[in-house]
Amino acid sequence: MFSDAETVIHIIKGNIGTGIIGLPFAFMYAGFAVGLASMAAVCVIAIWCMLMLVRASHRLCELHGKRNLDYASTAELGIALVFPDSRWPKISRRVVNTFLLMTQLGFTTVYFVFIAKNMQQVVAAMRVQLDYHALIGIFVIPLVAGVCIRDLKTTAIFSGIGNVLQVVSIVIIIVYLCTHMHWPGTRLYPKKATDMALFFGLAAFSVEGIGVVLPLENDMKKPWHFPPLLVCSMGFVSTLFLLVGSLGFVCFGDETQGSITLNLPGGASSAEHIPFIYVKLFYTFAIMSSYLVQFYVAIEIIEPFVLKRVQKSRHAITGYSVRAGLVIGAGKNAVGIHFVCARLECAVLCRK
Repeated sequence: MFSDAETVIHIIKGNIGTGIIGLPFAFMYAGFAVGLASMAAVCVIAIWCMLMLVRASHRLCELHGKRNLDYASTAELGIALVFPDSRWPKISRRVVNTFLLMTQLGFTTVYFVFIAKNMQQVVAAMRVQLDYHALIGIFVIPLVAGVCIRDLKTTAIFSGIGNVLQVVSIVIIIVYLCTHMHWPGTRLYPKKATDMALFFGLAAFSVEGIGVVLPLENDMKKPWHFPPLLVCSMGFVSTLFLLVGSLGFVCFGDETQGSITLNLPGGASSAEHIPFIYVKLFYTFAIMSSYLVQFYVAIEIIEPFVLKRVQKSRHAITGYSVRAGLVIGAGKNAVGIHFVCARLECAVLCRK
């Protein structure tokens, strides 16, 4: 069972991942003024939806005499109130589990891409040659070991360290952005209306913690404390979203890359660049700890489904095999994404 402090740590960790450092790229599509207003609206809507989800779960628990509910059960019992004698409740359970699984495993794949891309810059600054595929293979090993930890409470120490390193990294990034801003010529609006679709896609991705809301609340010592803790934690997270997104765009403008860390100076030959090497290292560790939190949601869905189909004596080995297989699969997906992007880039250059 989580204490209030551990819950806050996991809420922050679950919401501040790769999305926040991709927000300047989103602002590049929306412009400074429209991006700031739209991102604030996205954050408010996300917090409201999280609170509605928790309230709906509480109400259904009261109606059915249950202590807590997961996402699929909340959907199933909620739909059953409207369509009590139909197949829709069962269908809704499967749909919610499928979409939640796709979302969480998608996050873990993106984490691999981020880790490999940033570590490429770090090892290059150290005069070491390691390609993208080798880095994926190297980081599969510690992540497989990490996901074999079966209790989120045990991962709280990693989340705590990751949060500290992440905050240090974000502070360094914000200081750099504040000292390198280029206000004249900053675009306030999107270049074209269709760019807003890209902005909202990236903005929605940044609010990536909704998948951990019910698992965290279900494991709290005092679950009635969860709503105010959620609002306070998400208020802090939303402030960071707005700061990093807007300042990153003001600093780099239309040269902003998909991750703001890729815009930071990276040469180890200059002493003033060394802090940014540490930022990339710190953030890599923080993303690895976020991986464990996001993976927990996916494994809660997959593992019971698999284990009920094997003998009890084989539950342990099967469980660990499933966990390792999902991590390796996410790594392979990251390699595939890199391959597809490289081919698309070649196709675009050939057309030019």
